[in-house]
Amino acid sequence: MTQTNSKPEAKAKPAAKAKPAAKAKPAAKAQRRTQGRTEITRAKLLEAATVLFSEQGYDGISVRDIENSAGVQRGLLAYHFESKETLWKAVADITFGLMQEEISPRLAMLKDLPARERIAFIVRFYVRFSAEHPELSRLMSLEGRQDSWRIHYLVNQHVRPTADAMKAPVSEILGLDDRAFVHWYYMMVGAASTIFSHAPECQSLFGVDSHEQDIVDTHADLLVTMLLGPDKP
Repeated sequence: MTQTNSKPEAKAKPAAKAKPAAKAKPAAKAQRRTQGRTEITRAKLLEAATVLFSEQGYDGISVRDIENSAGVQRGLLAYHFESKETLWKAVADITFGLMQEEISPRLAMLKDLPARERIAFIVRFYVRFSAEHPELSRLMSLEGRQDSWRIHYLVNQHVRPTADAMKAPVSEILGLDDRAFVHWYYMMVGAASTIFSHAPECQSLFGVDSHEQDIVDTHADLLVTMLLGPDKP
């Protein structure tokens, strides 16, 4: 009789236990904490610089003034922004960037409106933005008084594109030449923003809080009528 060598059946291996979820490495946690502190410090410096640059001007404050106002350690401005000039440009870009962010979604709609309605919308928008961000007109008022690299930066990077975009429709509906448009432009900018950038004066003189919503809306409506004339039916 032939003898067969039968091997014993292999025992099934027990199922591998699921590995617990890997915990975040200490280095990764430390990096996130560092990034969080960096963002907070940058935000503090930008907030403090926005107020100081718009109220006292670039030459009226020092790096240490900004760091003290932000409540951060000495040397952190240079660490995060390299220089006061770089920080000033960041403040200008962010301030004008806020305006661009708010109006950009509406630009497609404006293309389909008649010229008067386009300009009326822009005037009302500028009034409301000036009420929410009076630092913009204060910054422009301070820098516009002197011929410096800062006013050239503001004009070339931010102001000129907006002014150029307004010139054609305003000239179309009012019949203005290029020289007359200069006057219209400064009438619009000054009248739209002064009541808000001079809010303490308005409160003292008339007992009126210029940032109340009904004041803002009335100001926008009156300015549209003054600059463009009454809306014809």
